[in-house]
Amino acid sequence: MRRLALGILLLLTHLCEAQFGSAVSFPNSSEKTVLDKSPEFFVLSWKQGTILNRSETPMEIVVDSVGAQKVNIFQDNSDAPVLYSSNIITPVCADGDCRLMHITLYWTLLGDYAGFDRSSEEPLTKHDHDEFLFSDYWKLHELLKDHNSILKRRAIDELVTKPKPSTIEGVDALSGATIKEVKESVVSGALYSCYVAWHLVHGDIKDQIKAFTVAQQTEGMLVRMLNNENINYQMYALENLTKNQYDTNFSRISKLFKSGIPLVRSFIIKNLAESFSKEPNKMQPFWDALPYIDINTRSLLLQHIDTASEATVTSISGQLSVLTKNQIRDFLSHLENKSQISSEILKNLRNFAGSNKEKNSYLVVQFLEDNS
Repeated sequence: MRRLALGILLLLTHLCEAQFGSAVSFPNSSEKTVLDKSPEFFVLSWKQGTILNRSETPMEIVVDSVGAQKVNIFQDNSDAPVLYSSNIITPVCADGDCRLMHITLYWTLLGDYAGFDRSSEEPLTKHDHDEFLFSDYWKLHELLKDHNSILKRRAIDELVTKPKPSTIEGVDALSGATIKEVKESVVSGALYSCYVAWHLVHGDIKDQIKAFTVAQQTEGMLVRMLNNENINYQMYALENLTKNQYDTNFSRISKLFKSGIPLVRSFIIKNLAESFSKEPNKMQPFWDALPYIDINTRSLLLQHIDTASEATVTSISGQLSVLTKNQIRDFLSHLENKSQISSEILKNLRNFAGSNKEKNSYLVVQFLEDNS
């Protein structure tokens, strides 16, 4: 589905460019000290009306033959850090004759790729001085989002079948056929540009940025990360909140348990294991999420069934359709250990056992026969 969507986008882009000419150039952001709109290619959410102000950091990216280029931080009106950025100018060819790459890169507070702005005055180019189309920029964006790209594990001369410097002046000058494994993920005719950009984004600067953020970490920063839609932010916040901070932000955490990805859910439930026995009433939002969560998290949740209230057990008895065979067995085992089963639970079990739509109904039929 993702490939289909990208394909449609590229096709529409191509058709638009064919009709209206080259892509619209956006203002050059190389001198921006204020961000009042989202970077053109961006992975984070951007709230309308946001205004970020640039400040310097001690961090730098050293680019071959160009030297150190500063990494700045953008902060909101309360001086809370939001983004890191660097205006990069770098060679992107093997022989040094090609045009320089001008690009503004952005990182999240954890050093992950956040996006980029292109330069309207100095567009990226491919072989034969062809400027990047919008679809090429979008493809570069998709490549940079992949922190496990094959570009991470290969030297540049391992990505072409017959590497040799181009004799054409002023182009992305790595000639030779791009190997099949990377051909679909890099911009055609711009392998060297893609390679350089990827390693700038995912190089040593990632760890430096994260260390810089950690050194400034505050409770407010963790809460903002917890409330962000970015999964890495959510996980970092969950891993670093104190017990008291968990309690303070319990409402958000319980919502993340219902709406988050399985990784986030499993971390939450494992980190709150003690709360199921010590504060069973407080954990009701987690039980309420039972029909909406993935199978593995549901199994983790059911491990705490012995601490659930009678109302929760009754509620689950009416939701057996969402449980797997093994989960039903675990639930019935819990009932077997009870001294008495309420009439409402028995009613729900009989309804499930009598359904001809439930493939696991035989488990409940047998349970009722054994416990009648």
